[in-house]
Parts: sequence; structure tokens; C-alpha cells
Amino acid sequence: MKVSLIQTDISWNNSSESLAGCAALSDRALSQGGQLLVFPEMFPCGFSMPTGEQARGFEQEGKAFLESTAASRGAYLIGSLPEVSADGKLFNTAWAVGPSGVIGSYRKIHFFSYGDETQRYSGGSNLFTASLGDLRCSIFICYDLRFAAPFQALAHKTDIFIVVANWPSSRREHWLTLLRARAIECQCYVAGVNRVGNGGGLSYSGDSALFAPDGSQIALLGNEQDVVTAEVSPDVVASWREAFPALRDRQLALYSKWGCARNTFGAQ
Repeated sequence: MKVSLIQTDISWNNSSESLAGCAALSDRALSQGGQLLVFPEMFPCGFSMPTGEQARGFEQEGKAFLESTAASRGAYLIGSLPEVSADGKLFNTAWAVGPSGVIGSYRKIHFFSYGDETQRYSGGSNLFTASLGDLRCSIFICYDLRFAAPFQALAHKTDIFIVVANWPSSRREHWLTLLRARAIECQCYVAGVNRVGNGGGLSYSGDSALFAPDGSQIALLGNEQDVVTAEVSPDVVASWREAFPALRDRQLALYSKWGCARNTFGAQ
């Protein structure tokens, strides 16, 4: 499957301008043969943590964009939006959408307390993996990247981790290092899609990247709006895991003895 990393400059709390930019870059990705298009965290509005009717509006507009693009272009799309639940709680939620509609969603688990996300938003409690075509895809959002345990829990049934983000340029080395580390330790592809530009007093350097199961870099964008498309294959994942069986060598019984939940590391 060809995966397109769509690196946008999000207009702060301006969904019409942000989505127009996403549409233009989507056309470029599709012209490159993209079959799975990935957008940054909070792609309609930026990491402004909107609430109330403003959040609901961004949610509706963002989902409509994902669903209409997927249906009209026969592609899979992933992007994160504010979500207002039935009981009024707010979540930072990534949606996976295909040509036939919504496939599923993932609510960001780890609060970014450094940026006061805990003051407005609630955290999810469930992991998410789905088959998009022949690719087993698991989704995480930004700050989740710093925590290895949930990646390890899904590694055995994942071909590619998608990490959508608004990751500031001041910590760009952390971003690139952790993306590569997750690929190496989980022996699968890792795609990180970040924004560029400025918003909320922060600057974002992009650095959207795709790493192979052996940790080698397949693609890396700079600090401008851009798209890169690359082929990923579940056969490459299976082949590398067979040739270098690190996941099979995990000592799950010992981890449990040391106080680590057995299912933290998945099962083989």
C-alpha cells in the first residue's frame, strides 16, 4: 500500500482555511498514487483545545472532509479532531475512514499536562488497530509517542504505527529519535505526521517521517507544507521479524514477575 504523509500548515481555529489546504495536498498525494492519506493532529484547527460548540463544529467539518474525500477518491484517510461525546466530554480523537465510511477511532490516552490538555480534555482508555486494505494499522497521537508500553502491546499485530502530531520544533530531536526507536523495538513501520507553521505561540518544524521495520529512514519532510508518498508492505514486516526474531525473544513471564502486566507486551 502507498502511504502519503500530508504535512500541513494549520490555520489556528480557522477550519475553512485549514481544510482548503488539506484538500490541495490531498490532490497531490492522490496524484502520487497515495492509498492511505495521513493528516496531522487536530488538522482542522490546531492544538487550540477548543470546547463547546466550537469543538463540535470542528469535529463535524473535519469528519465530513475525511468521509467525503475517502468516498469520492477511493482512499483511506486518518486524522485527529476534537470529539464531543454524548455526555459532553471532550476527547482528542483520531479517525480512520475508508471508501465505505468510518472504520474506527482512537482517543488519545496520554494527557499532555505540560500544555494543560488535562484542564479541558478527557483521555481515552482503549487501543486501536484495524486492517486498512492488507495493512494492519495502529494509531497514536502526539504525546503518546513518549510511552513505549502501548506500542509494545500492539506490536505483534501491527504492520504500521501511525502517529499524528502537533510536535513543537523545540523538541524535534525527541520526535525523530522516538519515531525511529518505536520502529526498531516493534519491528514494524512507523509513520509520524506533524504540522508546520505557527500556532498558539509555538512553532512547528514538520519533520514528518517514515521509518522501516529495521529502523532505517524511508522518507523525511522538511519544514514546509509538503507531501511524501512511499510504499509499505506487510511482507517486509513479516520477513524482518522472521530474519531477526526480537519480538519472539521477549521474556513475558519474567516481565510479569517484575510487576509488568503480561498483556502490556502483547503475545506471540
